[in-house]
Amino acid sequence: MFNVLIVDDEPMIREGLKTIIDWESFGFTVVDTAANGRDGLDKIKELKPDLTIIDIRMPGMTGLDVIEEARAAMISTHFLILSGYADFDYAKRAIGYGVNGYLLKPLDEEELGEELQRIGAILTREKQSHRSAEEDHVFREHLLESFLLQEEALRDPATVMQLGLDWPRYQIVLFEIHGSADDAPLASLRRKLSGHFDGAERVIVFSAGPYAAVLWDRGMSREDDAARCYAEWGALLPDNKGWFAAAGGAVTDISLIGQSYAEAAELLHHRFLFHEERLMLPGDLTLMAESYPEKAPLDPTGEIELSDMLYYALDIRSMEAVSRFFDELEERIVGFGQAEQAVKSAVTHILTMAINKLSGQNQALYPLLQDAPLFITEAFRQPTWERLKAVAAAHLSSLIERIGGGSKDAVLKQMIDFIHRNYKENLKLELLAQVFNYNSAYLGKMFKNYTGENFNAFLDNVRIEHAKELLSQGLKVHQVAVCVGYANVDYFHSKFKKYVGASPSSFRKKEPSE
Repeated sequence: MFNVLIVDDEPMIREGLKTIIDWESFGFTVVDTAANGRDGLDKIKELKPDLTIIDIRMPGMTGLDVIEEARAAMISTHFLILSGYADFDYAKRAIGYGVNGYLLKPLDEEELGEELQRIGAILTREKQSHRSAEEDHVFREHLLESFLLQEEALRDPATVMQLGLDWPRYQIVLFEIHGSADDAPLASLRRKLSGHFDGAERVIVFSAGPYAAVLWDRGMSREDDAARCYAEWGALLPDNKGWFAAAGGAVTDISLIGQSYAEAAELLHHRFLFHEERLMLPGDLTLMAESYPEKAPLDPTGEIELSDMLYYALDIRSMEAVSRFFDELEERIVGFGQAEQAVKSAVTHILTMAINKLSGQNQALYPLLQDAPLFITEAFRQPTWERLKAVAAAHLSSLIERIGGGSKDAVLKQMIDFIHRNYKENLKLELLAQVFNYNSAYLGKMFKNYTGENFNAFLDNVRIEHAKELLSQGLKVHQVAVCVGYANVDYFHSKFKKYVGASPSSFRKKEPSE
């Protein structure tokens, strides 16, 4: 059934129209009536009837005004106007607005029936045409998805012509939503893209496995075009902040669109290394490979070295040192072809070791470090290396601020304080120079000028002083050696005798009696 709205300021006309015609026999049903033009326009916008029968001359808003505004609002209702002989000039003007016909008052039942038959036939053809277009669109989507997933071929010229796919070129653009656990966000993305491209020629939005896909004939390859598209889609999809898009190369034969699809999918596979605000293009694979050379997986020793570097940076409360840590981290573990999850696992492991060590060295910091696992989890969820690095750096900066970052002491005072807190570690001047961002030889000279001793002698003195305390408490020599940072007992023995003038065992024996 097609819906009809009757608009006339005369109650007898409105009621008469509802009763003199067997509407159902013509495939129509009257859904409502309106007593004036303004009310009629409101109901047209609300009900969107298939047919509106409207009086052309009404007080206030005329039927002609209603038709003008309905057309301006892109409402596709058909109009059948009612007019008297004196309104014939109005009727001719209304026909210019695309009305389907007019009837003279007083109404003739047979004439109205003929008009309903004619308009009903038009509406039926429109519905069938619309349904056929929808069916073709759905079939094209299914066919493209099947072809790209290698379930069937798309080479029959007749099918290509029938479905309107005989284009001069073809390019696949794939969209991915990062971190989505179900299909709902992707389905929403496809709907919004369909709405965005509605009415555009040679553009098909469809599903392609784990991606939303667009097939078009643009052959996009310029970075400025890619950036513009990205901005348009970003404004279109404000809720999908974790989405990525990649375009494969354009091809001139529809049977080759699988190549374009494969290139776009390969780009998305490497999106962890991509950080520009634009659509990914085929040439970006080469750029990423050049920017991030392949790396061998980091061994446990390398992870410990990096975690120590971060620990030292946190311990001296220096974001500059944290920044240098991330530079070194990228240099050593982030490479083209490296599995994204492997990189994330290495990074989170290194951060965890450093933070645990920091809290272990100073129990007073433990309450401030309770939320560390939360930011490590958040870092692990980031879709690109740049975002992971930014999130981790922001949390470490916050951590430094909370534990009293931004020390105003001079570098050498910080070094001395650092040595007193970490004397049992395998400290080397070269490592501290890297942490404090100095040339090691220059830093060594500065240190000797400031303390009167070179770095190694100062460290030995600190260690020996702590060793004397531990020996006085009755610990055995080999235990003390380990506690103050000497892995070799004989080496500890020689150092102790050099600085104290007696062996560790002799000192331990004498000390209680003094």
